Amino acid sequence: MEIEVKYAVPSEKTASDIISDSFWDEFAKDEELQTVPLRAIYYDTEDRSLRKLGITLRVRSEGTTAFCTAKWGGSVKGAVHAREEVNIPVPIEKASEVPDVSLLAGTPIASVLKEAAEKSPLVPLLEMKFDRSRRRLMYDRNVIELAVDRGDIITPYGTAPILELELEHYAGPDPLAVLELGEIVAERYGLTLETRSKYARGLQLLNGPESLTQQT
Repeated sequence: MEIEVKYAVPSEKTASDIISDSFWDEFAKDEELQTVPLRAIYYDTEDRSLRKLGITLRVRSEGTTAFCTAKWGGSVKGAVHAREEVNIPVPIEKASEVPDVSLLAGTPIASVLKEAAEKSPLVPLLEMKFDRSRRRLMYDRNVIELAVDRGDIITPYGTAPILELELEHYAGPDPLAVLELGEIVAERYGLTLETRSKYARGLQLLNGPESLTQQT
């Protein structure tokens, strides 16, 4: 289960302020800040059956590693995003190829993906390229990753900027500690909730330019 909170970051200056703030040293988990380039390609079947089933399928590369990820179910309540998730390693040289759903054999989502892909082939929908500045924090006995993402969502209808902060629960007794820490972060930097995932924003772009005026 992936549990995270998301906030829109209003400017590059605010993003830089968050990344460089010594405030985080109090919570540092003996890990320094890292900035890594990420590229993600999202897929659906030609008949868009995965979207109808509430499934997200992507392949994301990060340095010399890559993973095929499926997400499904879950909910968004305020800033808290919770979804089921599985990640399967793929060779980095195959990170730009359409994934074989057999990679996810043995996972809870395997049979649904197999049935959908047999009826209609997978095709790439959109791409994301962004830099992630991150560090692991220890907050009230919970390990939480702080990440600031800066880059672009890329679709046939153009691009949309990525400028957001995520706090994801990795370990510890209280997954909702991300919400408490998120409230501290939001107040400190004047952030607002981001209720949409990057993928949801990309899907709005895919609906055509007219959909952009309807975004909330």
